[in-house]
Formats: sequence, structure tokens, C-alpha cells
Amino acid sequence: MAVQNPYDDTILLALVAIIDAICDEILEDTGAIREVTDAEAILTETVGQITTTGAEQNVYVAVAPAGIFRPICVKIDFTNQTATETVVLRTYYRIALGGALVLQDTVTYAGVVSPELINIDLEPNRYGVAVTIQNIAIGTHRAYDWEVFYEESP
Repeated sequence: MAVQNPYDDTILLALVAIIDAICDEILEDTGAIREVTDAEAILTETVGQITTTGAEQNVYVAVAPAGIFRPICVKIDFTNQTATETVVLRTYYRIALGGALVLQDTVTYAGVVSPELINIDLEPNRYGVAVTIQNIAIGTHRAYDWEVFYEESP
């Protein structure tokens, strides 16, 4: 004895089409979410120490980022600076492919600095950034700890 379908086949086909459409939308949405999460930037830190020499020295340089680059900040510890040092911090940006780093900002710190931790906010850019330090006084050359935070794509 054959089982008789109590439902009209057109209704079943319509339900299957609706379920297929919903599944397609879910796949599109999950694909879009995956694209966003895969492209999210990763916060990265780089640290170091630099001892001044009297010459302008690079604290942090990134001149060939792979795409739009989002440096966040450079922090420099001035705890070791005494009354006899005068230090200049400079920020440069490269705004053209293959172009030169162009000076954007200069800040001078003379004598004891308070608070000791200096924060240099950096801007997003496409072609690169540099932060330099120079001791321009006759004082002793000191060691400065530094760290930089930036976002990068995975």
C-alpha cells in the first residue's frame, strides 16, 4: 500500500525554495562577517632603547607599509634625563610613493621632564612615518626606553 502525500507538492516546493533562500542569506552574512574579522587590524608593539649621541637618530621608522598604515603612538621614557640635557623629538611623514620623509612636528624638552613619560600620537598614513630623537645640549648622552603601538592587517 502506497503512502499518500497529504500536502500539495507545490507547497512543499515553495517551502524548499524559501529554506534555500534563507540558507543562501545566512551563507552571505557569515561570509561578510568572516571578511570583516579577517581584515581586522592586530595591535602590535615594538620596544627598544636608544642612547643619544648628539646626532639625530631614528627612534621608530616605518617607510614601506603594505597598505594603509595605522600607527597609534610612540612612548618615550625621559626618566634618565637631567637638568643638563636638551632633547628634540621630531615626527616625519612620507606622503608620496618613493617620496622623502617630510618634517611635521618638532618638540624640544630641556632639563628635567615631568611627567617623565612622553606620548607622541601618530596619524594614519599610506607611505610611512618616522620619529627621531636628538640631544642638542652639552649634557651627557642618556638612554631612553621607547615603545610604539600600531595596527597591522593579519
